[in-house]
Amino acid sequence: MNPIDCNCDLSWFLDWLNGPLSLTFVDEDDFDDDKTICSSASLEPLRGKHLIDFDPREFCSINIALVCLPTLAIICLIFTVALVYHNRWQLRYRLFLFKLAAVGYEEMRDARDHNDYEYDLNVIFYDDDEDWIREHLRPALAEQLPQFQRSVFGDADLIPGMHYLDAVDYVVSHSYKTIVVLSRAAVRDRWFILKFRTAMDHVSDTLTEFVVVVFLEDIPDDEMPFLARLYLSDGRPYIHWTEDVRGHEYFFDKLTKNLTINLRTNDRIPNE
Repeated sequence: MNPIDCNCDLSWFLDWLNGPLSLTFVDEDDFDDDKTICSSASLEPLRGKHLIDFDPREFCSINIALVCLPTLAIICLIFTVALVYHNRWQLRYRLFLFKLAAVGYEEMRDARDHNDYEYDLNVIFYDDDEDWIREHLRPALAEQLPQFQRSVFGDADLIPGMHYLDAVDYVVSHSYKTIVVLSRAAVRDRWFILKFRTAMDHVSDTLTEFVVVVFLEDIPDDEMPFLARLYLSDGRPYIHWTEDVRGHEYFFDKLTKNLTINLRTNDRIPNE
């Protein structure tokens, strides 16, 4: 009844006993293997067990998994950190998109209204598209935006006596909103493209979405001018005219909404 602390510090003793030596007892009549037990301070699986059941090779050998696991964890951590650092910009962009999807963003409106400008509306169009302006655009604007009384429609309403391009620039910069009407004939006209460029330059200078582009028809890719591609790639507002009579109401409702507010440009928001 002499408990022994069976732990790895005693492994040498078990090896010794398994050698040429043997246990001897003062009184051979008291010899009993069951009385040679491991104490409560022993390894947990051996507590109360027989000393002869203690196999140091089972309990005291090096655990390869425990030795390799920390090293493997460190290697994985270093690899993960290096991978994250290498793709940090892509990850930040993905996180930004996730934030936009989850939280959204606040649109910033220009504090000025149409009364703060000399002109309420400026319409840039090609001469061949004047019939559409007269038959569709003018009546719809008069009905839905009766407050817009100071409008400039095409070259005929430009300031007389001023140089042509100067007059275009003056009207663009002093108008609350500008509508640019695009058609296949319009994009082939050099003067029209110069006026379109003037409007786009003013958007870049003022950082205000005050230009709305109206596509009267589908323009083939090989005929699409660079300025129109640039405008679309920047995510600027545009509307496509449809010949379907049922779509006219939706078209003018959307156009009216775009004409009644001026949003500040936000280049951080990805284009659609």
